[in-house]
Amino acid sequence: MSRPYSTGELLAVLLSRDLQDGETGAAGAAALIPMAAILLARASHAPNMQIAGEMFVNPYPKVLSSSMLDDRALGKCEAAETFVELFGHSHRGLDFFFHSGLQYDQYGNVNLHCIGPWDRPQVRGPGAANFSYAIRSRRFYICALDHSPRSFVERVDFLTIPGNLSGPESRRAAGLTHQGPRYVLTPFCVFDFDEVTLKMRLMSLHPGVTLDEVVSRTGFAFDTRADLSETKTPTDDELHLLRTIVDPGGSLKSIN
Repeated sequence: MSRPYSTGELLAVLLSRDLQDGETGAAGAAALIPMAAILLARASHAPNMQIAGEMFVNPYPKVLSSSMLDDRALGKCEAAETFVELFGHSHRGLDFFFHSGLQYDQYGNVNLHCIGPWDRPQVRGPGAANFSYAIRSRRFYICALDHSPRSFVERVDFLTIPGNLSGPESRRAAGLTHQGPRYVLTPFCVFDFDEVTLKMRLMSLHPGVTLDEVVSRTGFAFDTRADLSETKTPTDDELHLLRTIVDPGGSLKSIN
């Protein structure tokens, strides 16, 4: 079944809807979809949103870049900073941030370091440039383009970004006070987290996706919300803003 939107456009729209006016947040270094979500929110319902926490403050890019370290990602911006300044203030945290990774587990922990044992890895990942945002931002979103048993695992091989660790008691013991992961978005569905167990829970299925398909692609058992629904697809207005203001070059259309 053909769709009038790409997976990249769908995920950007879904993320943008949850961002609020007046908040301050950032996308991350390699974050084309999250940056599109932030820019879309600013262009629609959150005009007073502050984009900060990267190498720039409030950019107005002419093209959507796959790397926020690319000068083309700036366009016009209110200010730019060095890594020294970035690391110096990041401990204050943000309202929201985004993460992706090599692996994700049932508690929303993220692995960006390695697949396999640390001393003999099968795959070496990029790691994390700045750990402060992971534990100081009020909430974060996981945007996963690979939804398979190799990426959604029972337990991550290396804990890079703490989500809910192993549940409420472990979070309290570690002194984590932020909300942690709010939603996990994949090309097939959206997960949220159970309020009691803090485990990943199926919230909605994208159009045309079945529950059995999500189960087969997930390497751990998960609960399903009683009000499981079909994901609300992008409106014509959202797609128009996304394609004319945020991503006129069509970078998101190539993500399917």
